[in-house]
Amino acid sequence: MGWSTVLVSILGLVLSFGANPTSARRVLFNNTEPRYDIHGQIIDAHDGSIQQFTEGGLYYMHAMQYGLCKEPANYGCDMTPDRCGFHYDHNISVWASPDMSSGSWRYLGSAISVQARPAGTVFRPHAVYNPNTKLYVLWWNYVTPAGQYNGYAVGTSATPEGPYTLVSEQVNVTRLAGGAGDFALFVAYDGARGRHVGYVIYGAAYKMGIEELTADFIYSTGIPAKCTPDGKPLFDEYFIEAPVMFERQGIYYALFGPCCCYCYQGSGIIVHTAAHPLGPWTVQRGGDIACHAANLSRSPALSWDGADIRAEAIPTPGQGCLYESPSLVSSTRSQQNYVIEVATTSGTAYVWTGDRWQQSPDGLKGHDPQYWVPLAFGPDGSILTVTWVDSFTLDLP
Repeated sequence: MGWSTVLVSILGLVLSFGANPTSARRVLFNNTEPRYDIHGQIIDAHDGSIQQFTEGGLYYMHAMQYGLCKEPANYGCDMTPDRCGFHYDHNISVWASPDMSSGSWRYLGSAISVQARPAGTVFRPHAVYNPNTKLYVLWWNYVTPAGQYNGYAVGTSATPEGPYTLVSEQVNVTRLAGGAGDFALFVAYDGARGRHVGYVIYGAAYKMGIEELTADFIYSTGIPAKCTPDGKPLFDEYFIEAPVMFERQGIYYALFGPCCCYCYQGSGIIVHTAAHPLGPWTVQRGGDIACHAANLSRSPALSWDGADIRAEAIPTPGQGCLYESPSLVSSTRSQQNYVIEVATTSGTAYVWTGDRWQQSPDGLKGHDPQYWVPLAFGPDGSILTVTWVDSFTLDLP
């Protein structure tokens, strides 16, 4: 039994304690294989959101479909002749699954057609449900054909699968001029106001901040969060992207890591916590929980059809964990994607997901895999160090 198997077995006991094995579905998540759809095809779905909008319902994934172009030979953001990874016709795809297991994902189609959205290269679609309007709200980040970071466009739909109707070509976030990039949406109930409130955490000029949204989740109110204990409107860290927000047991979490432009080596996870989405926020002690010394990390396994991870891809200097120190490596070999809240027989599991850029054995962009792992928490709510596991199981009701 390998050390990763031991860790997963222990984690499974923590997540499954008290579960009724006769009623639970034990679902395996394997990080050494690609994810497959119901037809046995590798899923082309990246940097998006995965949510179960109704109790006991389907899990919906809104994600980028990058296509089967050939990735750059070396650095992930090297521009290929056909602009692999930067096409203007990348699809925002919608998938559904009853339990998120490999082989259970069903492709539902495009969230919004390429022709119906503003022209440009699209990244990081995120969808949320707005209880105030009874509509699903989809945001995406895009860069115009002229190379201008145009912030975020928004579509709405009466159903999670869409199609979504464009309602805003450019959200009025306050730092739009700084080149608004990676973002995430978060929704919380505000008892004082008697309604749900939306928030966007986003990066611009390599700094991260949070703003409150209007009641329809389509625009920013311009109200910023206090991102530090002394009330600064931006988090202290620099050169960061790929944020996520979630709540657990009354604690709000904001996670992000060093910039990683399709970087092969992967990035880290810096954790901040607060008692309210608008802060004040405090950085978790101990530093990055996914960038470690090489002797503390394990090189991840991945292969299919006898092919191993591409040997020619190389780490991008000064990005990901290498930004923090040239001696650090990412235990996840991934850039943060999303944290999925999963209802299990023993409570909610928080499954961290990341994109493993430049790591498809066949060298095709759309086949880049992901890394999934349940987060572990200390008694004080702090998130424990994230390590590599080959696989894990969850008991779903």
